[in-house]
Amino acid sequence: MRALAVPFPHVRFVPTGGIGADHPAAYLAEPAVLAVGGSWTATSAHLRQGDYEGIRRLTADAVERSST
Repeated sequence: MRALAVPFPHVRFVPTGGIGADHPAAYLAEPAVLAVGGSWTATSAHLRQGDYEGIRRLTADAVERSST
């Protein structure tokens, strides 16, 4: 991502692969990153069980960690 940001300074990235619950803030600190995504916020178990409250909690936790 950093290597691509140099020749493409106008491009903003939304990394999604390999990002865990403890890493969004580090990615978001990069100027070329617009947003991040990750499957940790909506696991297949959550989706199978319809646990949308669990998904909401995990997502809210990720946002909280990223804003501190």
